[in-house]
Amino acid sequence: MDVKIRRLLFNFLLEAIVYSLLLVVYFLTVLRYLGQPLNELFHLSPLFYAGATLLLIVAQAVVLESVTSLLLKWLGLDTAEK
Repeated sequence: MDVKIRRLLFNFLLEAIVYSLLLVVYFLTVLRYLGQPLNELFHLSPLFYAGATLLLIVAQAVVLESVTSLLLKWLGLDTAEK
């Protein structure tokens, strides 16, 4: 296997692990601090609940991708985009 491909594979696996850890931390944080308010919002207004959860999904994706990219740049790892 080519050295560049091996390095990209290693970096991809490292990125997936970091992203997974950040996702678990995010999930537990939301569960702890937003679980009850989101449950109440669901029972009060399902329409607003749907909008709030969609906003949380988009915000989660943007923040986690930004943090992961920042960590990879900070660690000096290659990506397939180069």
